[in-house]
Amino acid sequence: MMTQASDIACPIQRAAMLFADVYIIIILRDLMSGPKRFTALQQSGINPRILSQRLRKLTREGVIARTRFAERPPRVEYALTEKGSALLPVLDALKNFGEKFLAIPEITEDSQTILQ
Repeated sequence: MMTQASDIACPIQRAAMLFADVYIIIILRDLMSGPKRFTALQQSGINPRILSQRLRKLTREGVIARTRFAERPPRVEYALTEKGSALLPVLDALKNFGEKFLAIPEITEDSQTILQ
């Protein structure tokens, strides 16, 4: 039986149980720049079924808000809530870590020779 996040005393473990998922992190990253529609979020390469599941979870947890506009065809946008915006420093820390320690190697003349 899977333990509920609310049953865990450690706040790091509780947060990780909710947000330690690559798809959730990608969704949050994409919403950092403002509200997005489903199709815009899908451009990150997330399978539509997985994207729908993660959006429902984030909405249920109060991390994002789903707004439906009364238009034809119907338009739905997702945006970070106050709770979701509180994760921005965490995402910035992940970005800084990735840039510093997981940088993509630069292509140099020597490496191009090796690749040929």
